[in-house]
Amino acid sequence: MNLSMLLVVIFLVISYDSRAEGQKSAITVTNNFINRTSFPWIHGISNLFTFYQAYRPCQTEFNTTGTCLAKSDCLARNGMAAGACVAGVTVCCDLKFTCGGRTDKNGTIFVNQKYPLADNMTNTCQITIEKQPNVCQLRLDFDEFTLAQPDENGQCTTDSFMIRTSVGERLPILCGENPGQHLYIDVGSGFINSNPVVLSVVTNGAIGGDLERRWRIKINMVPCDSLNMAPSGCLQYFRSPSGTVQSFNYGPLIPNRARYLSNLRYTACIRTEENFCGIKWRTEQPNSFSWGWPINQSDQTRKNATVLAFAGGHCNSDDYIGIDQATYEDNNPLALDEDRFCGLGLMHHGQVFSRSKPFQLKVRSNNDHRLNGKQSQQGFDLHFTQLPCVL
Repeated sequence: MNLSMLLVVIFLVISYDSRAEGQKSAITVTNNFINRTSFPWIHGISNLFTFYQAYRPCQTEFNTTGTCLAKSDCLARNGMAAGACVAGVTVCCDLKFTCGGRTDKNGTIFVNQKYPLADNMTNTCQITIEKQPNVCQLRLDFDEFTLAQPDENGQCTTDSFMIRTSVGERLPILCGENPGQHLYIDVGSGFINSNPVVLSVVTNGAIGGDLERRWRIKINMVPCDSLNMAPSGCLQYFRSPSGTVQSFNYGPLIPNRARYLSNLRYTACIRTEENFCGIKWRTEQPNSFSWGWPINQSDQTRKNATVLAFAGGHCNSDDYIGIDQATYEDNNPLALDEDRFCGLGLMHHGQVFSRSKPFQLKVRSNNDHRLNGKQSQQGFDLHFTQLPCVL
């Protein structure tokens, strides 16, 4: 590359990163020049610039989040050009993909039929994902997710979101409110189309109230050699020194009803950062842990309970959260290790420490929510912070 080419590249990149309107005009002039020129290397620079812009989020004309793509790529993905990213080099592509579709495209977004409007009819909305040959996992990000609440037993009998795959462990059936959640799906490492994944949303008509069923789920394909692959057995995977893990359908208390889902058996995993040897878990709010209850506690104790937290063997008979070798105080040899937690609090101070690797949060719930409903248990909202190694 000669000096002139290098200057063009630098000009384009700097212009793109700038948010000033004057810079956008400069890019327009440059693009017009590129389109008129007969020098092949100039068109190579144009392709490089298009790639630089691609796959960045943008705002569509419908005030929804789109993806910057070349117009031809947008159309190939069954998307719709809904605005320009920068001076028309790429378009803001609205990648709506809905009931009955099949896709093998990375970055596809699965939405309800009337999106961004709500759907309140009886329907089964199903799509099929055909993975690419070098893909071993799918990651689903729930940008929006609102379905009917589970029944009194914590089961998704009115509405349900289901994943069907021939590889990996059984995946939970979801319903309720789950915006911001994510999960990983193992799809194996075989040939293309060998293990298609089917996503299904089943809805059962209008149920009154102000419920507005709506979903927007981004589907990312994770290559087999990617550092972003979740470890085996991890439904969720968090790759940061600190963050928050919530139970599915976590939200405001529902009187005389357990909000969290039944029949759960999954693990949320935390990537261990370099030079970090421990992890601290704490409740985001004083009442943000409400999960399971010892069956030997009387109904009167339940009725009067406000800050009752249990651990260890007390949690064997009902739902619990598992954290290996966790103690209430870090680096205290006198503090007893526990690995199961339940009740209306996380230990007695709303926090636990663990130096057992890998860092995992194990979520377990059975199929009987009658006792949990008496406490109106809503799930957990836990913040984690990795702790540096000490000599």
